[in-house]
Parts: sequence; C-alpha cells; structure tokens
Amino acid sequence: HMTELNMARTSGDVAVKTDQASQEPESQTLGHREYCIIHDSVTVTRGALECQLERALEQGCSLIIVEPASLGDEIVRWIRFGNFLHKSAVLASLGALVLPIIPTKIGVYSAFPIGLFGLCCTGLYDFSWQFDPCCKYQVDYKGTQLTKVPSHELLCRSPVVLVRHNDKYRKRLHNALSLVVIGYLGWRLYQLLNS
Repeated sequence: HMTELNMARTSGDVAVKTDQASQEPESQTLGHREYCIIHDSVTVTRGALECQLERALEQGCSLIIVEPASLGDEIVRWIRFGNFLHKSAVLASLGALVLPIIPTKIGVYSAFPIGLFGLCCTGLYDFSWQFDPCCKYQVDYKGTQLTKVPSHELLCRSPVVLVRHNDKYRKRLHNALSLVVIGYLGWRLYQLLNS
C-alpha cells in the first residue's frame, strides 16, 4: 500500500518530503538537482536541527541550505577542518619529497618531521574524517548554487550553502603521496642506519 507523502514546510523543518512510515526524508528536486533546506526557527531545538542536518547529509542531497546561523557556522568550521587535514597531508607530503633536493643536511633531515606530519594528517583523515558525511560537501561561499533554489523557499538572506562533491580523487591524491613518502622515508632511514 502507498504511504502518504507530505511536505514538511513548517518553520524549523527540513524542506523535504517525508514518508510517514519511515520518517526518512526524500529530497525536492530542482531540475536534475536535489536540495534540502533546514529552516531557522526559535521553536525547534538545536538537537532537532542537528538531526535534520544529519539526515540531509546522509541522504546525499546535492545541495543543502542551512539557515540557522549557529549550525551553519559550526558546519563550516567542521568542513574547514577536513579541508585543512587534506591540504596539510598533500603539502607536507610534497615538502617531504622536495626538501631533500636541497643540497644541505637540513633539507634531508627536515623531510622526516614534515613527512611524519603529512602521514599523521593522512591518517586522521582516513581513519576519522572520511567516514563523516560532511567530507562529501564543500561550502559555496559565492552563493552561485543558491540562485538555483526558488527564493520563496528561503526564509533567510544569507544561509550556508553546502554543495556535494565527489571526493575520491582528493583521497587518492593524499593517499598516493603518503605511500610515496612512506617509501622514501623508509629508504632514507635504511640508508642512515646502514651508513
């Protein structure tokens, strides 16, 4: 039997269709893009807003609009932390591979701590951050994606806009660089111990 679908459009609710039997959101579509809106409301608790955001992230909406300022700021900080881990892993790994080209001992010996820092960042990303649904999203600071959502659906002038991206290439990049760094540092350590 068909379950009745209704539009959860009241303040504080995620603007998505909800199946009454399962309480799982089903995204609205705008052309070929899915989107979810988490509206700001004084009558809805912070915990309820976080649950709505979590459902939208797990559902994998292409576009998530977060209107509550405090929740939006928190998600932006969390995504920045993931970006920091990724960029630090890549840059430190590259540094560990390039510094030994400098013809001084400083270049060779500085490769070890920098390489270890890159490996730590890769480990943190791979064993904690990559399993968070936020790792699939980036913040649209310019608001270009927001123009694709009908303005009558928005209750806030400056919401946080999250855009879903495929992150498999960034994971492959920092993992490949980390493997090269492990090989290089292992080789250098072997040379140092046997000289």
